[in-house]
Amino acid sequence: MTEYQSDALRSEALLVLFDNEKEEPAGGPARTWVNAAPETTIGRWQDNDIVLEDRWISRHHARVRRQEAGPKGRVRYTLEDLDSKNGLFVNGSRVTQLVVLQDGDRIQISPRYSLTFVDSEATAPLRQSQGGVMIDVKTRTVWVMGQELSPALSSAQFALLQALVDAPGRVYTPEELIPVVWPDEDPAGVTDEALSSLVRRLRKRLMSVDDHYRYIIAVRGHGFKYERPLPET
Repeated sequence: MTEYQSDALRSEALLVLFDNEKEEPAGGPARTWVNAAPETTIGRWQDNDIVLEDRWISRHHARVRRQEAGPKGRVRYTLEDLDSKNGLFVNGSRVTQLVVLQDGDRIQISPRYSLTFVDSEATAPLRQSQGGVMIDVKTRTVWVMGQELSPALSSAQFALLQALVDAPGRVYTPEELIPVVWPDEDPAGVTDEALSSLVRRLRKRLMSVDDHYRYIIAVRGHGFKYERPLPET
């Protein structure tokens, strides 16, 4: 397994690691690997290709295989659980048999670590991450501290969260946010109170999973900003 270094390697699929306990830069991934080898193992012990030192992860937790399939030699990637103690999940479902990976699949290894599978034809990882919140733009799925929000956010809530997460710490005015959140509405007909109400509902959804942080902060007289949780020390 080779760690990803340049766009020249994008003829292969990628595995992109997300660490929920670190305050990562915009874009979110902590490390990225190229799936060039026939077999890639993931686990806690140092003899794995991807080593994740976490007590939730088994010594040998999971394996990804690279296979040629069909007369045109198309490459596919499969994932299997190596009898791990705490299980392996793809898009929220536990892996009980061989899984053929699809672009954008989220592989949950532990509460702390997850991997996103990015097919060779994709241009970039789909998920944005800031602090304790992760967003999959393609599926409009949101995770808070590794837990998926269910039911899903409304379209307006998702649009608001994505806008704020894109630039943590930046204060957005209502005039900037309203057209983003309600693109089909006349901005003049949407009140600041409607936006404030939406912020409160979204904050409540995020805090229903993790009530240690407010996430979305109202800046009196200016607007709203996303505040990343501070990493534990």
